[in-house]
Amino acid sequence: MRRKGRIGIQALLLRVFLPVVVLAALLLAAIVYNRVNATILRQFDGRLVATSALTGALIDPADHDWLIGEAMGPEAAAVAAERDVRYRRNVEPMQRIRQRLELTYIYTQVTSGSAEVRYVLDGTEGEEHTPLGSPDSLPPDTMAGLRDVQARNGIYVSPVEYQEKWGLLKTAAAPVYDARGRIRGTAGADVNVSVIRVATQNALFLSAMIGLASLLACLLVTLQIVRRVARPIERLTQEALRIAAGDHRPPAAVGSPREVASLRKSLAQLNDHVTGELEQAVAAAAQHRLSTSEQALLDSEGASVAVTLFDVPGQQAIWLPVGQGGIEEALAARAMQRLRDRIADRPQLAERIAMLADLDRGMLVIVDPTSRRLTLAGPEPVAFETDDGSLRIVPDEETVLPRGATWLRHRGATIMLSTGGAR
Repeated sequence: MRRKGRIGIQALLLRVFLPVVVLAALLLAAIVYNRVNATILRQFDGRLVATSALTGALIDPADHDWLIGEAMGPEAAAVAAERDVRYRRNVEPMQRIRQRLELTYIYTQVTSGSAEVRYVLDGTEGEEHTPLGSPDSLPPDTMAGLRDVQARNGIYVSPVEYQEKWGLLKTAAAPVYDARGRIRGTAGADVNVSVIRVATQNALFLSAMIGLASLLACLLVTLQIVRRVARPIERLTQEALRIAAGDHRPPAAVGSPREVASLRKSLAQLNDHVTGELEQAVAAAAQHRLSTSEQALLDSEGASVAVTLFDVPGQQAIWLPVGQGGIEEALAARAMQRLRDRIADRPQLAERIAMLADLDRGMLVIVDPTSRRLTLAGPEPVAFETDDGSLRIVPDEETVLPRGATWLRHRGATIMLSTGGAR
């Protein structure tokens, strides 16, 4: 039975590797997501910068100057200017660019105050179209960016920011020149955050798929490592337990790492050594049974030995053989002599003498010298000779010894009652 708190090597390896694998997969997915998201934002930045710069370059400066003048005038003039050919021939390329690049807004604008702009050209069609000359208030950072474009002839790219009228947008603005070559306004290109979110969600899905694929790949690699390392060790452990249980067949050969193979080789050598020693011990035991001392026991037919297992005040226990002699009886007597020595070292064993004594090849006589009462434990009734005549004793029945009896004799073995000894 497996002890509580102990785990197998395979479970231990999985317990160590799996959290590392999961953490590595999550970290890889996070890195992929951040990289892909940054790439998406850079792509939108590049698209917005290119679009705004191209738009500013395509606009006719003279036409745009005239449209700015109309935008600053009466509303009726601005409405009429939108139907003019000078508006249409500049706004139509902007509409095609917006549709092709899937941008949200594309337009031109001029600053008209500290926090306000007026729109000139607008490439958006339909309900979201902004008429010529429409004013708009922008966040301070965006206004600062537009002024910087007009002052330094650069391109402004905003972060994703909220505009009260248009929502979350990412904006780029490039300069628009007038007929004299001076920067008069800016060409803007916007993308709504929903477009970025769709691309980001696609990136998130891609990251999740990459993370899942990497997790599965790492799990497969981990399982292969566990199988490669843990299973040979578990098999070698089973082989070691089998050998320890007495089955001395050589350990089975299994594919394993070099260290486990070396350990298996050492176990096989140890098993061969133990097997050799066992074979030598068996041969020595067989030879010993035929040795001179054992042969002498075989020759001593009819010899009986009484063994006093213990002799304490008020009680003595004597074991007597019941057979006709021979090697088994002699070995049983030797075993009782060893039991006597153990009882001498551990007196508490005397309480279990009826269980420890060999009652198959002998009988146990319990004598109380004070009351001269005797109890026999054995297979059948026994007739003893005494110095006061013969005495028949029945097993498990208490017998009172004659007053004149000082010894009991059975088949040559004598129990001395006066001293509690036996010879």
